[in-house]
Amino acid sequence: MLDETLVVWTTEFGRTPFNSSADHKGREHHPWAFSSWLAGGGAKPGIVHGATDEIGLKAVEKPVHVRDLHATILHLMGLDHERLTYRHAGLDFRLTGVEHAKVVHELLA
Repeated sequence: MLDETLVVWTTEFGRTPFNSSADHKGREHHPWAFSSWLAGGGAKPGIVHGATDEIGLKAVEKPVHVRDLHATILHLMGLDHERLTYRHAGLDFRLTGVEHAKVVHELLA
């Protein structure tokens, strides 16, 4: 079944392993690193791509921008993110945003 099905699991934000104040309830959010995993559907199995610093706060090795992750997911689904473009107000709008996005080939089987 995983030959034809892509499973994507990801988080909305990273979570700090600490609080900024002693009275803060729970861990805090941060936008500098978060975990995702892909299974099946042409994703390379059994790899870890990238790493965070020692406290899990910032991506420090092989960071992947969200737009590049989206371009990669669309590629695995058989869609070219650059062909899903419409021009409006002088900008090329895509599902991956208006800035350049690239497929992360290291994540492909």
